[in-house]
Amino acid sequence: MSSSQPPSGERNPLGLDELIAILVAFGTMGAILFWVTGKNPDRLNARNWQFPAVFSQPAVTPATPGILTPESPNSDLRSPAATPVPSKPDVAPVAPLGRILPATPPVGVIVVPPKPIARSTPNPAITKPKADKPKVGPVRFSDVPDKYWARPFIVALVDRKIFADSTDNKFRPDEPMTRAELARLIQRMSDDKEPIRKPIDFKDVKDKSPVAPAIDHTVTTGYLKGYPNNEFRPDKNIPRVEVIAALASGLNLKRSAKTSKTLQIYTDRKKVPKWAVDKVAAATEAGIVVNHPKRALLQPNRTATRAEVAAMIYQAMAKKGQVPAKSSEYVVKPVKLSK
Repeated sequence: MSSSQPPSGERNPLGLDELIAILVAFGTMGAILFWVTGKNPDRLNARNWQFPAVFSQPAVTPATPGILTPESPNSDLRSPAATPVPSKPDVAPVAPLGRILPATPPVGVIVVPPKPIARSTPNPAITKPKADKPKVGPVRFSDVPDKYWARPFIVALVDRKIFADSTDNKFRPDEPMTRAELARLIQRMSDDKEPIRKPIDFKDVKDKSPVAPAIDHTVTTGYLKGYPNNEFRPDKNIPRVEVIAALASGLNLKRSAKTSKTLQIYTDRKKVPKWAVDKVAAATEAGIVVNHPKRALLQPNRTATRAEVAAMIYQAMAKKGQVPAKSSEYVVKPVKLSK
């Protein structure tokens, strides 16, 4: 039979069973705390105490997923990897360390992107391909053997493109030289000389003739002259004395003061025309005259050969300093006469 009075507000004392349960619970918690602090005594530091999740505030889940960033090296917190986590199911997991940065930066914050890492490898150097040097072989002519007397002069002038009409591997050294051919050679050896005379309109040289520019050059620069009746006679074989006189005139050699004494070196000096005596003497003293086969034999009125003209053209260039002088037994050297 139940009582009709309301229950009293006084609390009944704990029973023996309840008291034992409380002691067991506190003993279990003390054992767990002793085990944790025994593993890592530093955890007694109040700043590192971790409380079970039942005594802490519920975690607030951010609306926007955050970015985990590690704390600075001076922080007292340790990384999660260095903190041992007990395997007991009733211990709350350790909260992530460091600040949580939002994925989207706040308005007004300037985000500087990281600079790209520059490559340390330098760009390959651009080098221009070197042009191959032209291979210039020795001049070979089937009609100019190695021991030919005028070979050094011929080879030198062919190398310098003074003689540029050699064909079929032949030079034709003993063929006669015409006045037009001499004009071409003089033009090539003195193309930088300024004119000192007016051109002459020769009636036997057409304006469209291939040799007309060379003839005009030799006339205006003082090397060659025409004949009476306004003729040049380009196809006429030129005698040796005219070659010597033309070179002496073009080089503007001074008139010899000892003409008669200088010409005594020639055994046939009486054959020299009177108009050319001074020119021959001046050319002899300048070392331009070349006589073959006998140095004392001038043969002034004989037709000049290509080899003889090559030798005297080269000597004239040596006189101007264009080429080095060559020694030859056929170059006439004037005898030093006593006063």
